[in-house]
Amino acid sequence: MKRYKHKIAIAGLALLSLSSLTVLNSCSHEDDVTITDPRRFTANDVKSYEDLFEVFWKTMDQQYNYFYEQKQVGGMDWDQVYDIYKPKFAALTTYGRPGEDEGQINEDYLAAYDYFEEIINPIIDQHFSVQIQLPATSKNIIRTVTFYGGMSNEDIPTTYPFARKYNYMQNRVDQNAFKLNNANLGIIAGNLEANPDIYYLTFNQFNVTSTLKITLEDNYLNPSPGNGLLLTEEIIKSNATLNQIQDDQLRTGIETATLNILRAYNAFAESESFKAFLQETANFNRTEIVNDQLLAATVNAYQDYLNLPQFTYVDPYVPYYNNTTAAYVSEFIGLMTNHVNFGYNFPQFTSAVTQIITRAEFYQKFLNPLHKGEIKKVILDLRSNGGGAVVDARFISDRFITKNEVFASQRTREGNGRFNYTPWVPTKTNPHLFGIPADIPIAILTDKGSASMSEITTLMLKSQGNQVVSIGDYSAGATAGLGTTDDFNGGTRDAIAGGKLTFYMPLLAMKDANGVIVEGVGIEPNIFVSPATQEELAQMASPDFEDRVINEAIKYLQSK
Repeated sequence: MKRYKHKIAIAGLALLSLSSLTVLNSCSHEDDVTITDPRRFTANDVKSYEDLFEVFWKTMDQQYNYFYEQKQVGGMDWDQVYDIYKPKFAALTTYGRPGEDEGQINEDYLAAYDYFEEIINPIIDQHFSVQIQLPATSKNIIRTVTFYGGMSNEDIPTTYPFARKYNYMQNRVDQNAFKLNNANLGIIAGNLEANPDIYYLTFNQFNVTSTLKITLEDNYLNPSPGNGLLLTEEIIKSNATLNQIQDDQLRTGIETATLNILRAYNAFAESESFKAFLQETANFNRTEIVNDQLLAATVNAYQDYLNLPQFTYVDPYVPYYNNTTAAYVSEFIGLMTNHVNFGYNFPQFTSAVTQIITRAEFYQKFLNPLHKGEIKKVILDLRSNGGGAVVDARFISDRFITKNEVFASQRTREGNGRFNYTPWVPTKTNPHLFGIPADIPIAILTDKGSASMSEITTLMLKSQGNQVVSIGDYSAGATAGLGTTDDFNGGTRDAIAGGKLTFYMPLLAMKDANGVIVEGVGIEPNIFVSPATQEELAQMASPDFEDRVINEAIKYLQSK
């Protein structure tokens, strides 16, 4: 019996609640029945396999979003599941209790595992999973098993693993390409060497916003009047510890040293280099262009900042620092730290500098040329991209959008009845202010590892017209939206019954613009290319690997 089969990792698609991705509730009558909110079940409610099944079944009954589709597609009848499996779980006599036969505990564990697998395997929601604690021995040792839809499938779909794809594609883009491969994000963005009119973009997950977006404030080092953490010259001069120093020369010297430090930091906020920085950041917020002027102003201001006195060290206080002045200096450092960090908020400034310097290249080599219309054809390679943060829809996906179009519809549960749903609510695309100026040919590459936000992006872009096609294999079929139980009715990512069951259950169901449920099926590509063979998977380690999907995309784009 095969157990614990591999599952393709799918990053969570967060609740789609941004401006063009919204679900609205409508009014309907709920069933007039008394129910138990699954989060109210405690560990004491589960004292047998029968109890465990009961809590599982009720939680699913109240929270799962695809029961209608499960019945239509796979014939799943949730009441019938109850009628069939309730007696089976009730027949399991052990539950890891002290004194129970170890052999029988193991037999019951194996049976419970099989029952849960049989029930959950048909689940079409490809984000769904549940961790269930099953007794292993009579000594309070448990096994935590993860169950998910499709876990019994014998055929594991082949994909193009990002690490291998990165290995052979990084040398197929030109020298000016943007490349990054760290723990947060792997990305390649640049023109193909052999086909310089085609721009290639791939990344391993939708984590681009948090990793590469430059977010600048309208102003910096602008303390609000009355800020109690601001240090003033008057506060320094009236400091009791300072005034207790008997030696006039020492007292005057250390006072002057600390006043000079305060004045240096305050003067920086009025300096020409800092004002130039503010002007260029304002230009960026208006245009999103990272140019030489912004970079020069940033470097100059930051260099002047680094030249400010390092007041946490001894050097700025020499030759007036000794045992007599140490207590006052310690107080001053504390006051100055608050002044710098919370009065003027210098960390906000240094964070902006860091973002500009470390993220500028992504704007200069991809975002800015895209908006200027310099990129004419695109391969967007989402193979093995398991999804991620929904905010990337605004920061990345929208940049390829030119018009408002319905690309999908969403629905959530309404009331506690199994089929109490809201109406399907259309979701629309929304062009980015700094996106492409006109439609361009785009080839989106997908495989069975393209999930969640990869699929949402595919649907979004394909809504824009026939100039956008998807190429490769079917996607993963994981489009349901995640959130918490309190966002809408339905869905849960809570630990139930004291953690005996921990669900990862989306709260939003989705269908494409044509009304097709792609959950558990995937988005059908416009041009199907058979998945990679085992031989090809082995060959991907070679930089000379022949990528049939890339070749098909190049062929398509060359015809445009």
